[in-house]
Amino acid sequence: MLKMLYDKRIVTIVSMFLLLTLAACGGTTQSTSTSTLSAQTTAPVATPTSTKSNTVTATPVPQNNPSSGPMIILTPTPAPGGGPGSQQVTFPDRILIIGNVSQQSGVGNSTPVSLALTIKNTSAKPILNQATFFQLVGSQGDIFGYQSSVTPGFYGTIPPNSSHNGTVVFLVPTGAMSGGLRLLYRSEIDAETVFVRLQIS
Repeated sequence: MLKMLYDKRIVTIVSMFLLLTLAACGGTTQSTSTSTLSAQTTAPVATPTSTKSNTVTATPVPQNNPSSGPMIILTPTPAPGGGPGSQQVTFPDRILIIGNVSQQSGVGNSTPVSLALTIKNTSAKPILNQATFFQLVGSQGDIFGYQSSVTPGFYGTIPPNSSHNGTVVFLVPTGAMSGGLRLLYRSEIDAETVFVRLQIS
């Protein structure tokens, strides 16, 4: 009988201990949850900022700026004493003269185009004359720079008040001949860049 009472007391004490432990755990969990919620509620909220930027107005580039592109010769100046298709382009330090321009018999899929050229140095300093200064441009904007032949001595440095004369032959795809050709002359001076429409005889 005493043993049964003793066992009941132990069961009761253990039960009470478990209930208190559970109550304590539940209280801690609730407290933690409450503190977390409180922290979340009181945290500062970021205010979205405006993404609208200031409008920038671009300043147009002046049309006479050399970097805006090559000068296009619309009305050619005939070369003094030259043939019907001759042209003369005058720069501050040189004169480009295009004499006769002729089309030769085709070679395969290419057509040779021959240009008789003169470069006069009108300045007091030497100027350059290089193969890369001369290119032909088709009506569709294709550029042809391959030169199959050139008069010896045409390229090179030109002394003051001197000139170089020569004939340069370009190979142009025959299909690009329709619509005409232009000479793109771009010297070592950026401002001296021109498009000249060629009159092929």
